[in-house]
Amino acid sequence: MPSSSEPGIANQASPVWLALVCAAAVVGLTLLLDSIHWTSATYDEVAYLRVAARWWHTGEQTAITRMGSPLTFWKLQQAPVLWTLDRLGRGELIDDPIGHQQELLPLVRAGALWIWLAALLLCACWSRRLYGPRAMALAAWLFALSPNLIAHGGLATMELPLLACTTGMLFLFWTFLDTGRRRWFWASAGMGGLAFSCKFTTVLFPPILAVIWWLDGRRRGGRGSLFRGTRQVTLGMAVYVLVLLLADFAITGFAVLPPSRSTGDHPTIKAKFGSELAGWIARLYETPVPQDWVGLATQAHHQMSGGSSYLLGERRMTGWRYYYFVALAVKVPLTFWLLVAARAALAWRRDKTGQPRDDLLPLAIGLFLAVTAIGSARNYGLRYLLPLAPLAIVWISRMAEDVAERPGILAAWPAWPIGLGLAGQALAVAAIHPFELTYFNVLAGGPLGGRHILSDSNLDWGQGLKGLARLQCAEPEFRNLTLYYFGDTDPACYGAEGTAHIVNAVDDQSQLPGLQTVKTRYLAVSASLQWGPWGPPGFFRRLDSIAPFRMTDDTTIAIYRTADLRRAGETHHIYK
Repeated sequence: MPSSSEPGIANQASPVWLALVCAAAVVGLTLLLDSIHWTSATYDEVAYLRVAARWWHTGEQTAITRMGSPLTFWKLQQAPVLWTLDRLGRGELIDDPIGHQQELLPLVRAGALWIWLAALLLCACWSRRLYGPRAMALAAWLFALSPNLIAHGGLATMELPLLACTTGMLFLFWTFLDTGRRRWFWASAGMGGLAFSCKFTTVLFPPILAVIWWLDGRRRGGRGSLFRGTRQVTLGMAVYVLVLLLADFAITGFAVLPPSRSTGDHPTIKAKFGSELAGWIARLYETPVPQDWVGLATQAHHQMSGGSSYLLGERRMTGWRYYYFVALAVKVPLTFWLLVAARAALAWRRDKTGQPRDDLLPLAIGLFLAVTAIGSARNYGLRYLLPLAPLAIVWISRMAEDVAERPGILAAWPAWPIGLGLAGQALAVAAIHPFELTYFNVLAGGPLGGRHILSDSNLDWGQGLKGLARLQCAEPEFRNLTLYYFGDTDPACYGAEGTAHIVNAVDDQSQLPGLQTVKTRYLAVSASLQWGPWGPPGFFRRLDSIAPFRMTDDTTIAIYRTADLRRAGETHHIYK
């Protein structure tokens, strides 16, 4: 496979390229540090604060596993901050993390930015190893100016820990393919164990790596028959997975937990398997196993059960196979697709001239997309595809080295899409900052048009309470308001005033007070309730014919005049 030793590629790491990487890191961190103070807690961030505080005081960490989440991502993000707060005598923030979340959460988010920085540097180093120093600099800037990576880089969720770890895992595996040295193979498996303990999506990568390894071996014309090569890859990846799981077990401190929450009689097991097997299966069910395995089983059950999803105005419990392709089309800056097209054209041209093929990275991306399209029954957001971003960035970064190989303005045509691509991403970030989580490209019509296409973590993940509080502070009339809020925290924690009805993804909403009960002057509704999958079916339909009177600055909460709602209701009644 191609590497930086390929003829024609500049291998001398000039200080200029390193300086450009450092500049990209500074710009990205500056954007992140600014954005983390503008939004309230997203969905589950509050739960992670609660889990981490309890673990810090008592060592208890069972609840997070029963939720279907792994054990390490929140420790990587929060442990340094909690340790610092303890040493500074600010233990009251840890004692009551929910009551102090407005102060604590920005500290946790800021303290976790090292993970974003590590991911950027890994991505840049991977580009440097494969292609050269110019590619390294381009990769760093593409990473730093990605609105989606900025959006999730400033949150205390599992997305960036997973992305950083899978980037390291794949970088090490590609190094193994390039050098043939087994130490990189084992290092990749170990990093995979850390990735697995950050998010269980990691389980998708070993089969993909097996295909990449097998295909790379066939192209190299390795010794032996097809059967022998296949057997080598199969056995090798089996050991790889074993090392990955053992690394996860060690990283989690050898924590164990029985899959069953209870002991004794299990009527469900007896009904399903009969009394003869019930006792044996019950004992197996009550036997402690590595704790992350229990979390994986819980998450697998969630996936098979489906989940409320939203796409193009439609709601389903089983999702859509084309969901992620739509998400990519509207959540990624259009100029990035220009870069993809230009890079594909260069790859085709190199292939036509008989140069080594360079398609393993896009092949890995394609395999991941195929698996998620076929296998996912819970379509919650583009964030599930974020681990693919470094692969795409590294692959595209090759264009910077092609510019160096082509003297002259016309011959160096790859410089034009590179310039347009970087400028497009910079404009995309500038237009949406500091609310990158709500980013939709111009094809989707921005956040206002995007809510007709996607919702949940693509737009409104419950992060709009600070925006509502800012509006109420600037214009006190909006304090006379009834809020239907999607999230899992009390709006009062962020200073939002008025009557609040909190809707989360778990509780039964059959007793939710109807719109006709609103007595305040204004009505406010979270986008994921009105347009997304989480509001009761048809509950907010009366609002479809009414234009919002105001929007919060991040566009996640629409505010209506109650008088307009009543007039619309009277018109509807007369029409009927």
